[in-house]
Amino acid sequence: MEEIHKKSVTCMLILIWVSMGLYVEIAGPTMIDLRMRFDADSESVARSISALGVGVFVGALLGGLLIDTLGTWKILLVTAAQVLVTVVIVSMPFVGSLGALWVMFFALGTSAGVVNVSGQRIILEMWKENAPTPMHATHMGFGIGALTAPLIANPFLAKLAFNDETSLTAINGTSTNSSSGFVVIEESRVHLAYVTIGVISALLSLPVFIYPIMKCCRLKGNNNYDSFDEDKSTKPTKSFRNFLRSIDPRTYASGSGFGIFIFVIIILYFVNLVGGEHLFGNFIRTYSVDQLHFPRNEASYLDTIYWGSFTMGRLLGSLLAHCIHIRTLFAFDAVMYLLSVSLFNVFSANNDSKAVLWAFTAIIGLLVAPLFPAGISYTNTQIEVGGVILTLVVFATGCGQLLYIWIEGVLYQDYGPQTTLYSMQTSSILVFIIAILFICFTYKRGDRFSDFRQSLVNNATKEMDVNTGETGYTQLDKSSAESQ
Repeated sequence: MEEIHKKSVTCMLILIWVSMGLYVEIAGPTMIDLRMRFDADSESVARSISALGVGVFVGALLGGLLIDTLGTWKILLVTAAQVLVTVVIVSMPFVGSLGALWVMFFALGTSAGVVNVSGQRIILEMWKENAPTPMHATHMGFGIGALTAPLIANPFLAKLAFNDETSLTAINGTSTNSSSGFVVIEESRVHLAYVTIGVISALLSLPVFIYPIMKCCRLKGNNNYDSFDEDKSTKPTKSFRNFLRSIDPRTYASGSGFGIFIFVIIILYFVNLVGGEHLFGNFIRTYSVDQLHFPRNEASYLDTIYWGSFTMGRLLGSLLAHCIHIRTLFAFDAVMYLLSVSLFNVFSANNDSKAVLWAFTAIIGLLVAPLFPAGISYTNTQIEVGGVILTLVVFATGCGQLLYIWIEGVLYQDYGPQTTLYSMQTSSILVFIIAILFICFTYKRGDRFSDFRQSLVNNATKEMDVNTGETGYTQLDKSSAESQ
């Protein structure tokens, strides 16, 4: 029964990640329409969208402060975040200024931050050393949502043609955007795209709206209630001393400086990975229209190709995690991501064609996708990825979104669409260097789960009294237990 419950909660979280993919990535396919709706340039619209990253900071902080105090009711944080998403995304198309749009994206980022911290902590507590596969599967949901977002948005987007197609300029009722070089032959209805996304997100969230009610009824009717989605050996604590221990990097490495190294690596890795990932997802449609004059349908399908291959990449990662050690999988992912982006830049420099963009959009999506869950899973083999660590990860995620999208918005406006590829190259190089450094410095340390199991075997051999239950994985667990 416990296994069924674990799988049920995991399936609910996959649906939530699908919802997150929808509302986080709707900005990319609609960026040109938002540009026209607010009569603004790429830099101004990108600045509003970058508020997602700022909101993620706040969401991560809220989630990190609350996640380890709620015990088996962590799911309530996910429920509250999804309620906020439903209200905001439906209201978003009716705002009247870029400032108000910034606030809306900030609220979406806050929800994404809370969901990220809460959902991943639930997965890690339930599955422990078996977390890599369900972690990849959960993050695959984001790809499904991001894949679907452009398909939902496409019927509501403005139909564009380009000024060099002189025959179109004579069409009655068209309007010309001379600064962008295109003619609008069918007006945008982007507000309907956002309302549709909001409704679908609410439907996907129904299980987490209902589940806490069912769980409460089960708790009242069962004196032997088994909180399967919580590490039963770790009780929530409100001790200020324990809080200080949880934010001290040395706690995660028996007092050594290794914990500080992990904290720095986590920040640098996820800033550059997520920054590049979301930069490509948000700018690829705009790049294809401005640089290669893609028509509306073709540009939207480019988004679909990227997020479709992204989803396949996470599905493939989930399958490979069953049979390949997470360290090997992590290193392979980093190498292939760097290789794909480098080849994209080489071929684009010599052949600025649509075929090259189509091919490498699919390849990059496939290879960048497993890097996020692989990074979380590998980190979890070195230290316990609890609420504080997940908060740090989501902080880095928000920082990456904010920096990369905002900076690329400025570069795009001043130096042109080609800067998108240069920014991606920067991301891939930094991710590769950081991942390899992480693996090299931790190679001899092994795996904390294997080390713990081996210590139990050694203690049993010496006929020592072992009374650890399911804990003992980290120094953090030990210090928490001693304070109870």
